Amino acid sequence: MAATGDEHAASEILRGISRHLNCLNEDNKATRKRALESIKQQTVNKGLPRGVLQEVFSSLLKPLLKCLSDPMEKCRETTIATITEFIRCVPKPEESLPYLMPCLAHRFGDKEILEPSEELRLSAVEMLTLTVDVCGTHLTHYLNETINILLRTIVDPFPDVRKESCKCTVSFAKSVPGWLPWFHANTSL
Repeated sequence: MAATGDEHAASEILRGISRHLNCLNEDNKATRKRALESIKQQTVNKGLPRGVLQEVFSSLLKPLLKCLSDPMEKCRETTIATITEFIRCVPKPEESLPYLMPCLAHRFGDKEILEPSEELRLSAVEMLTLTVDVCGTHLTHYLNETINILLRTIVDPFPDVRKESCKCTVSFAKSVPGWLPWFHANTSL
């Protein structure tokens, strides 16, 4: 019965923010920024029940992940903060992994990191650390993605990104036992 209530409440919230979701595709950067801030205000900042947030997060994740490539830094910043809060608050953050991890690997784990802002790279690695902490062994299926991200961020020019990457690596090593042999077999380090 509670799941039905959560689904209904989530449906109401999604109906309420549908205009903001549509605005994420606008050409005007201020419109996109306001839309992202409104989405954050009406979801994770509202203190909603965890089950409701889970339903909302499931519907918002893909549009939010697209915003990680927004040309406006403030939009990317708000997106990372919103996704981070969802991961922190939902009861099943691991349900986001099939979409979250490939996106993060593309943005932060390719040969050339696509995020120019040092502060946002730091926020993204902090989000990854949180993801490792709350998803634990569920990340076993995302060894390639996680390791590719860490291989790039651990040598980032920004010292705080390197420190957070080291912290994330330690968490990852504790959360996903048995990855070290895989790592040695698949990397040249």
